[in-house]
Amino acid sequence: MKSGFRYVAIVILLSAGSIGGFYLLNLSNRRAIEARTLELAVSEGRTIEKVLSRAAAQLLEKGEEPLVRFVSELFANDQVIYVALKRAGRLLHADSKYEGYLPLGEDLQPVKTFDSPLGEIIEVTATLKGPAGKPYSAHIGYQFSVISEMRRVAGRSFLLITLLQAAILLILVSFLYSVNRQMGRKEIEVQLERDERARLQEISLITAGIQHEIRNPLHSLYLSYQMLEPLLDPANEETAFHSRTMKKEIRRIQDIIERFSNLDRAFSIRKEPVDLGPFLSELRDSWAGLEKQPEITIAAEPGAKVQSDPGLLARVVDNIVRNAAEAGAKQVAIRVQTRKGGALITIRDDGPGIKQEHLKFIFDPFVSFKSRGSGIGLALAQRIITQLGGRIKAESVEGEGAKLTIVL
Repeated sequence: MKSGFRYVAIVILLSAGSIGGFYLLNLSNRRAIEARTLELAVSEGRTIEKVLSRAAAQLLEKGEEPLVRFVSELFANDQVIYVALKRAGRLLHADSKYEGYLPLGEDLQPVKTFDSPLGEIIEVTATLKGPAGKPYSAHIGYQFSVISEMRRVAGRSFLLITLLQAAILLILVSFLYSVNRQMGRKEIEVQLERDERARLQEISLITAGIQHEIRNPLHSLYLSYQMLEPLLDPANEETAFHSRTMKKEIRRIQDIIERFSNLDRAFSIRKEPVDLGPFLSELRDSWAGLEKQPEITIAAEPGAKVQSDPGLLARVVDNIVRNAAEAGAKQVAIRVQTRKGGALITIRDDGPGIKQEHLKFIFDPFVSFKSRGSGIGLALAQRIITQLGGRIKAESVEGEGAKLTIVL
């Protein structure tokens, strides 16, 4: 999982670097274009200056009034911000689209550019002499909006591309995070499988020992009992009681040994369609002979069917119900709900419940919190449900009963 987060961090850094690189490249290209555009504008301004100088000289031969009218006509152009006419350095005429804004300096450059609150300004200045030899200068300042517009367009483009890259980055990071989570879950599942295999190997050794050390002597003991049984007096109540007890306990030990053997054994699964409503109703008959008889209710949604092994599934449900009865439950409620691709079987009882510190161990083999429990039943139930392709979970609050849910 750490390697996955490292990959995500690398992707984020690379994406941030690409955004930064794009910004610098975009800025460099934009400035180069701005410089070239401004160079062309200045070249155009020099042409305007030459035309203005010749036109002003011709008009000035007729007097100042025609020149003033000419300058005023130029001012009517939308791009022109201000015009001015000077005679011997003194202002003869001026117009400005923004009152009070007339940025005239002493420098009489033919063409100059400068930034202003209105944007980039190009000022063209034509100098000439009047009939009496007096110096005149005509000034035209017009807005060069191309660069400002270029900056706005470049800013929008950069923003859009940045957002696009951020969206791609977000999708990529989400994808990597999802893959990382899946890999993490897979690693956990693999580790759990390894632990389960190791535990089953230990169980296999224990089971082999039990079969060798207990089953064979127990078989001999049972044969000896069968030989002695005809010699016992059935009319003697005490003898009959001990005889029944011995037979019952021998069979209980045989059942425990058989269940031990099943813990490390792969089950032969024969799946078929199982209608859970009728299936559970048939199981109810087997619970009629329980030593402690709880009230058992079954509520199944119509059409709750699964593909499963009815024999193995019956063993699991039967074990859970018998556990509830042995724990002292007065009521056991079994509910079946349909779900996409399967069904849920919920078995809830009103028994004493399970302590929170015990809850996480109840599916472990040989772990039991009952006085006569072997710790095999629920471990076997979990193995069966897992091999059937489902899962089982337990919930409980001490003193409020337990709930086991089988997901098929």
